[in-house]
Amino acid sequence: MIYAIYHHHYREHKINSSQIKQIIEKDLITEKSLNLDIKVSRQYLKYIDKESLERSDGFWLKYAVIKGMLNKFDYYASSNASYGVEINPLHDERYLYEYVEQKYSDLRGVQIFMRDNAAENLVVIASTGIGKTEAALLWVGKSKAFYTLPLKVSINAIYERIANGYGYKSEKVTLLHSDALSYLISNEDEAEDNKAFMKYQASKAFSYPITVCTIDQLFAFVYKAAGSEILLATLKYSKLIIDEIQAYSPEIVAKIIYGLKLITDIGGKFAIITATMPPIFEHFMQKLLGKDVYKKPPEPFYSTEKARHKIKYIKAEIDYDKIKAESKTKKVLVICNTVKKAQEIYAELKDECNAYVLHSHFIKKHRDMLETNIKAFAECCKAKGVWISTQIVEASLDIDFDLLITEMCPADNLLQRMGRCYRKRPYEGDEPNVLIYDTENGKGTVYEYTNIYDASVKYLAEYDGEIFEEEDKIEYVNKVYNTDDLQDSDYYKEIEKTIKNMTEIVPNKYSLNDAKKNIRDIESVVVMPEKIYTETNAHGDIDRWIETIKDRNIKSGNSKKIKANDNLYSLTLSLNPYSSKALKRDKSSIARDIDIFRIPLGYEFYEDKGQGIGLINGEMYENEAEGGNSPFV
Repeated sequence: MIYAIYHHHYREHKINSSQIKQIIEKDLITEKSLNLDIKVSRQYLKYIDKESLERSDGFWLKYAVIKGMLNKFDYYASSNASYGVEINPLHDERYLYEYVEQKYSDLRGVQIFMRDNAAENLVVIASTGIGKTEAALLWVGKSKAFYTLPLKVSINAIYERIANGYGYKSEKVTLLHSDALSYLISNEDEAEDNKAFMKYQASKAFSYPITVCTIDQLFAFVYKAAGSEILLATLKYSKLIIDEIQAYSPEIVAKIIYGLKLITDIGGKFAIITATMPPIFEHFMQKLLGKDVYKKPPEPFYSTEKARHKIKYIKAEIDYDKIKAESKTKKVLVICNTVKKAQEIYAELKDECNAYVLHSHFIKKHRDMLETNIKAFAECCKAKGVWISTQIVEASLDIDFDLLITEMCPADNLLQRMGRCYRKRPYEGDEPNVLIYDTENGKGTVYEYTNIYDASVKYLAEYDGEIFEEEDKIEYVNKVYNTDDLQDSDYYKEIEKTIKNMTEIVPNKYSLNDAKKNIRDIESVVVMPEKIYTETNAHGDIDRWIETIKDRNIKSGNSKKIKANDNLYSLTLSLNPYSSKALKRDKSSIARDIDIFRIPLGYEFYEDKGQGIGLINGEMYENEAEGGNSPFV
């Protein structure tokens, strides 16, 4: 308690015992309005010293909960906010789970199981489209909850589903990720200035009954960072849902598992809901948390619908002629392991069929446009053609194509890709509707654990040419991620090493921002292609936005400043800092104190057609023809 009170605010310098005694005796006790009767006991003053802090998790957890709640109340008291420390979860005297029950009166097995085990920590494996989201909300019951997903697009979709799909009031639910403020400004009621900003502030204060968010917004506490205590303190009396854990890297999974240990140690509750659960993850959960900490249903919950996929494994490069022929009568989705490969295929096909490409090397404005277009294409009955993409469509977009042509990849990624084909309908054809080409593109780089890739190829052979049932998919993942087979692998050692490193972290070593970056485990640089910068700023637009952003007379929550920031970042994309020689050599900041860099690489996108190759890297830029009509316009 003493340590928590003293370190309630961050201090750059130490205050010694005599100074503290002087503050108490001369400032506090003499303040008549406080009417305090304090005796200073020197034996407790040692607890204010960071160096004397006990290093065990047990001590830090108690401290974190106390300090976290002190921070939570202090932030609220200082905010002049219109919302409460905790926003009342009741809407018309009912909780969210009651609205879900009302809408789905005939509950499925997974929903009944999670509802009936609301007091337990759970690990639930259930097929896609079987009602996992509703099952999780029934498990939440009357509690405060955080619903986590790996991708922002998925978060936006679940937020909209909860806010608009059950009759529950949207003012009771929020979302939190790196673009949350922009999303709220674009999608919420803007009648009142700063309304979206106030909702965002309440979201960051964790005041909402239901928050849909990314892992990095919550799990900074695993680094025991100064300022992260509020996260753990809030999770102590909340329920945490982790959706699709298999989508995370082994390093992030290790951090999640360690975080679950800390949460359960203080009495918090969690539920993992996933289409597949690699056995190696459970191995480490049981090793760290114990076997009795969570409950699992006897069997996974399978979809009762007919099988949706028939697969064919091909050890060869992708057949362009096959794509051209099939795209004349079908919606064809091609998924590649790298942006470069997706661009190459698009360049080959664009003049011979109705072809589009979507990957991460488009500026945000154009990527948003492409994501809208691919969903509209998938929903249109008459649409025919081909979309070429990368891993970004694996779990983020609710799309349904007739034929999937994909490069081979690890088992969990492969199953996610299959979910973009015959997503909501049974497949009754004779020919395979999933063609898997083993090109080895990205093996050892994008997918660094080659043993996982090789095992995925090995066990896929058992299903080649066959209907791939839902039970088969779970069995497939279980074989690839079998703990005994991975015991001596780099994959196993990475999880083991990361958990060990987390347990040895010294409290307050990391800042909160560094902790959040470490959770994401991604290095990136925000860039703006030179062509985009030049054409947008031809009439000074970028200069005006920067001027607005830096104007100290405009408050940070003002919609004018927020929109200027959104306009600026809509023209950017994120790159790995080592992905381009030009990025290392030739980048320049667009303005002082703004971490956006102009980069001399080509860029192509025709907004009227919704087509283009995106950022042109390497030699493709050197050979790019100049002049002609601007593809940006």
